[in-house]
Amino acid sequence: MKLKPEIKVGIFAILTVIIIIFATIRVGDQSIVAGGGYDLYAIFSNAAGLYPKAAVEVAGVDVGVVKDIGLTPDGKAKARLAIKKSVKFPQNSLAFLKTRGFLGEAYVEIITGDPHLPSLKKGDFFVKTESGGDVTTLVNQFGSVADDVKDITGTIKGWTNEEKGGEIATTVHNLNDFVRVLREVSVRNEQNLDRIMQNMADLTHEIKGMVSNSRANVELSSERIASISQKIDEGRGTIGKLVNDPETIQKLNDSLDSLNDALGGYRSLELSLGFHTEYLKSSEDFKNYFDIALGLTPDEAVLLSLVNDTEPPLKRENRTTNITVGGTTTTVQTETAVLQRNKLLFSAQLAKKFYNLRIRGGLIESTGGVGLDYAQGPLNAQFSAFDFQTKFNSKPHLKALGQLNLTQNLYLVGGADDFINPRQSIDYFVGGGFQIVDDQIKSVMGLSSLAK
Repeated sequence: MKLKPEIKVGIFAILTVIIIIFATIRVGDQSIVAGGGYDLYAIFSNAAGLYPKAAVEVAGVDVGVVKDIGLTPDGKAKARLAIKKSVKFPQNSLAFLKTRGFLGEAYVEIITGDPHLPSLKKGDFFVKTESGGDVTTLVNQFGSVADDVKDITGTIKGWTNEEKGGEIATTVHNLNDFVRVLREVSVRNEQNLDRIMQNMADLTHEIKGMVSNSRANVELSSERIASISQKIDEGRGTIGKLVNDPETIQKLNDSLDSLNDALGGYRSLELSLGFHTEYLKSSEDFKNYFDIALGLTPDEAVLLSLVNDTEPPLKRENRTTNITVGGTTTTVQTETAVLQRNKLLFSAQLAKKFYNLRIRGGLIESTGGVGLDYAQGPLNAQFSAFDFQTKFNSKPHLKALGQLNLTQNLYLVGGADDFINPRQSIDYFVGGGFQIVDDQIKSVMGLSSLAK
């Protein structure tokens, strides 16, 4: 009997569904590690975010999956790891629970140990395990810091409240009284002030004459400096040989290599140098940074900076002055502000990295402070808080910076600086910079090429 086309199509569809169901069941019954494998166990104090079928990796390469997670009798997390048959781990290997990104999935990273030790066998436990940073704990700590900052600003607000007799308001009233008394004193001593100004004019004239008489000495010094430069360029003297003689360069390289061998384990330190400048819109001036970063481990670093601030914040202090007028002595307290232009500031911080997040703290622009950095691809974001003074209506110095990496060495920056300072408007800035690391530093110095 000849089947109708509709019946043939129906039979074909049913067979297709049966084959798909059978294949699905077969795949589900297969081992979750292709080619077979063996089970190892790891015990973590905290396995938050880790679920079955999470990846097990070595240096970013998948070597297995998490089969299941249970509890030990003492309340710790016990993970059963299915490892590929071809992969072996020394007995002192470390199982490290990590997270991809700030809010990514959890996985197990295996850091292999001494290859000369025997390998772990089926059913063995990793002796050394470590859980990664808990993001929730970090968020709670920053929330506590925010509460402290709120308390500080509340205290400052109370000091400036004139109705409640705030200390700052009282100081302003005292300053007004002092200005009034000072005006009266200046009127009474106008002739003395004129005499002082005349003496200063005479002193300036004398200094100008001294400079004119010393011009010959300055020219002689310039000639001597030119002569020394010429000798160095011609290779004469010790410094000239150091700059121009290839043999001297080779000896210097040999000495550096010997020093590097003597340092031993410190050869793995990563050094980077950088410089960037920021154009401040409010002050219409530049602020320059020279940065040195020393990587102690992949996650830890020491950050050093020299900052040339052409217009730093005013330095304020209280002064007590006794003024006698008509036989009456009045004690006046004043607030004095001094601006130190082109001030050189120093930063020294310790930094700890948690995946894409880095926490740092120490000296920031010559005062205590903390910072938080986040890096994702070519984009970086930085936040710093420092100079937590509470006198003279001062508020913490806050700075937010965004960075766009154009190449491995060049980048652009932009953001806002000191944006809660009540004494000025928000200081927006833009700028750029560069950085070089390790072998690039030696290449820039040109020591290797000179020695050839």
